[in-house]
Amino acid sequence: MTVPTAGAHPELLEALIRDCGLPPERIVVVETAPGVALSEGVVRIECHGPPRIQHWWTLGINEAESRGATAVAVLNDDITLNQDTLPLLYEALSRTGAAIASPSRPGVRDGVHRRPLIPYEPRLWGSIWMLDLSTGLRPDSRYIWWYGDNDLDLRARRHHGGVVLVPVEYEHVHPSTATFRSPELLAIAERDGQRFESENHWLLRISRLVKRWSKRLHLERGGQHETG
Repeated sequence: MTVPTAGAHPELLEALIRDCGLPPERIVVVETAPGVALSEGVVRIECHGPPRIQHWWTLGINEAESRGATAVAVLNDDITLNQDTLPLLYEALSRTGAAIASPSRPGVRDGVHRRPLIPYEPRLWGSIWMLDLSTGLRPDSRYIWWYGDNDLDLRARRHHGGVVLVPVEYEHVHPSTATFRSPELLAIAERDGQRFESENHWLLRISRLVKRWSKRLHLERGGQHETG
């Protein structure tokens, strides 16, 4: 498991390390600001400087791989889980051949998702996911803060066995809080969004058209039902 952190949620990070079920030497914490308090035995990588979460993910993934890992869970530092969460994600990876395992999404079936990609809706939760290292799939460091998870989701589904959704217990306690409180991070996220739009222009454009047509058809059918 790897977790980037600036130490903003020490009690949650401590609980995550305690509850994940892994021994400390199999937990890689990427310290993104000085002074992060960590449990004894946890692997620490220092990477202070400007925000770049895809780079932090990659540092943790590479360190875990160098220590013999074949799969790595990548988590935010404000996630809570239990000892079954990571084993269930790993079991799904091994059983299905997917490149990434991530928790269930409301309104979306569990299991492997590959194609079709239109209309595009992401399957991967950027706050908690597990990567099969044998696929060769890695984060794209050109994305700095947001949309790197969408990029991984698309590449996993197009070229690397897909994304498998698994019903597991977890909670993301402070989703996007740091981003919306920071004009700098919001600006970075906007640039990341522009890159994602540019690199997937036709997919996203057609997806929006399909969603619009589907909504219109739904409304028309609803109106016909009411008048009938």
